[in-house]
Amino acid sequence: MRCGKTVSSEDEEYCNDCHMIPKSYEKGYPVFVYQDPLKKALYDFKYHNQREYAVFFAKCMYLCYRKEWERLEIDGIVPVPVHRRKRRARGYNQAYLLAKELSKHLNVPCHASYLVRISDTNPQKELNDKERMNNLKNAFKIGQNRIELKRVLLVDDIYTSGATIDSCAKVLKSAAVEKVWYTSVAIGHGYSK
Repeated sequence: MRCGKTVSSEDEEYCNDCHMIPKSYEKGYPVFVYQDPLKKALYDFKYHNQREYAVFFAKCMYLCYRKEWERLEIDGIVPVPVHRRKRRARGYNQAYLLAKELSKHLNVPCHASYLVRISDTNPQKELNDKERMNNLKNAFKIGQNRIELKRVLLVDDIYTSGATIDSCAKVLKSAAVEKVWYTSVAIGHGYSK
């Protein structure tokens, strides 16, 4: 009911992660569970210049959640930013490619520079869940823009511990955004102690 991870029984509404760690966003809308063969596709999308995958992934997101998103009255789609050094090395931000495609489907503007990553943090995939939370403290800020958003859909490729999405949601809410939801292509299995 909150992050979108699977629960151990149908009587539960929240996964262990959501019981253990409060979330700064309203709800998550992940499409797939992060496992093979999707893992390889997302790796190729992110690191091997398979930018065209964004079209398929965004369409899957849209088809899964379009009716609910239309009810939310989202006024802006914001991709999770990457640091300029990583974007220069990779050539693109995979979250932006997804957000741009979703924007076309939902007819909601994509604001690529609304959030800015100011710290070139260690890759999250190399850290455990507790290290991920600390790694992202003060990593994001609101970009220089004059747009006022109230209801934002954050977009990323993978949700694992939730540290990235939560950090972004906190910054957005500190800038008077009232509601933040997120979507991702895939979601991990849960909190590792």
